[in-house]
Amino acid sequence: MNKSSENHEDVLQFETSTDDERLKKLRMKRKRSRQIQLGIFIGVILFVILIVLYMFTDISKVDKVDIKGEKLVAKSDIKKALNIKSDSRIYNLPISDMKSKIEKYEGVKNVEIKRHFPNDLTVEVKEYETVGLIKKKKGYEPLLENGSTVKNLSTDLPIDVPILNDFSSKKLDKVIPELSKVKPNVRSMISEVNYKPGKNNQNRIQFFMTDGVEIIGDIQTFAKKMNYYPSISDKLERDNSGQLKTPGYIDFQVGATFLPYETKEQQKERTDKETKQEESTKTEHKKLDQALQDLSKEIDKSDEETKKDKKTEE
Repeated sequence: MNKSSENHEDVLQFETSTDDERLKKLRMKRKRSRQIQLGIFIGVILFVILIVLYMFTDISKVDKVDIKGEKLVAKSDIKKALNIKSDSRIYNLPISDMKSKIEKYEGVKNVEIKRHFPNDLTVEVKEYETVGLIKKKKGYEPLLENGSTVKNLSTDLPIDVPILNDFSSKKLDKVIPELSKVKPNVRSMISEVNYKPGKNNQNRIQFFMTDGVEIIGDIQTFAKKMNYYPSISDKLERDNSGQLKTPGYIDFQVGATFLPYETKEQQKERTDKETKQEESTKTEHKKLDQALQDLSKEIDKSDEETKKDKKTEE
């Protein structure tokens, strides 16, 4: 009887201790849950406060505007198009409207505008590449890769592109794609490009390089050869002043050949030969024309005699 009661008391004590532990764990879980909920609530409140502070204090006002890539369009014009005021806030800038205004400027291809937290702005301007300068009534205008010119330039004229002379609009349409293929560092070495058609080549053009070398090329094929010009120029023999030891020019029309200029005697000899050849050609043409005229007369005479014979027979 005594042993049984003792065992019963032990079971009761064990069950009571187990219930206490469970209760403690439950209370701990509830406490943690309340702490987490409180933390989330406080976090949300702080986040809302930070957003409000950011939106309605000077932190969100536009501070720095970084403009990149502009050459033909002045920064002042771009800033005018952006129309950012002292109270403009970074989060409500009309980005699409800003882009469309900048892209209306001559020479602008496209614009990318990015916001940077907390209050900075980057404007990346991509312009059409300038391939040359065209002489106009009021001066020079930059010629762009798309064939248009910048009539109202708000910056200084580019100095790293060639001046193009005597090209018709049709010839310009041919030369622009080739100039676009010339590497910028090589294109900056070209001082002038002149249209110089020959008797047998209407696409003949003349280049004057900044290092004093003349090049003759073809409108439709010069770009690939021109990109090798720096290495070709390095191989030309020059004196201490930088002038060519043997004056001449590079012919890019067929291959790439350096040809010395003719002396006065050689030039006179070549001119005399060309003159004699032209005179001989003219003489042959006259003889051929005379022969054709004589043949025509003989044919006409023969036709008349045939007609007379037919009338006599009738």
